[in-house]
Amino acid sequence: MKAKPGSILGALAFALAFAGGITNAHAEETVVVASTAEDTPTPTGPNPRLLTSGIWTLGLSYVPALVVAIESDHPGDKYLFTPVAGPWLNLAHRGDCADRGSCDNETLNKVLLVTDGVFQGIGALQILGAFLLTDDPQTTVATQKREKQPDSASVTFRPARFGTGAYGVAATGNF
Repeated sequence: MKAKPGSILGALAFALAFAGGITNAHAEETVVVASTAEDTPTPTGPNPRLLTSGIWTLGLSYVPALVVAIESDHPGDKYLFTPVAGPWLNLAHRGDCADRGSCDNETLNKVLLVTDGVFQGIGALQILGAFLLTDDPQTTVATQKREKQPDSASVTFRPARFGTGAYGVAATGNF
């Protein structure tokens, strides 16, 4: 009776498993997490860049509106004392330019009111966003520390059970 090549290989693997012994596999990587801050979260203040940008944007767009509110004799321009909402209130209460006698600059005035209202609104949103989108200075850096690699590679075979009633050979190795 002639032996099949598959059974010879199976018997050889089984013999090597017993001859090689049983060893446990070890992890070759250890992950170390280093934190630049304490483990407890520290409260942070508003986002300084966003806050500064918002103050400048709101301030630079509110000052011209304030100058117009002080200098103008138009009753609708008194709404410009109110930041952010003032340009929109002024635009809504401009009235008919024919009542004042001259409509030469009315289109330009409305365009400037809209532009001023938009920039004041952007500045106000930046200031609000600075308190909602705070800076988080805590960062966690993950570094890897490797153990010393073995000088040579080795493979170990051992008998193993797969599922119910199925047996075979498991190979483990160090490279």
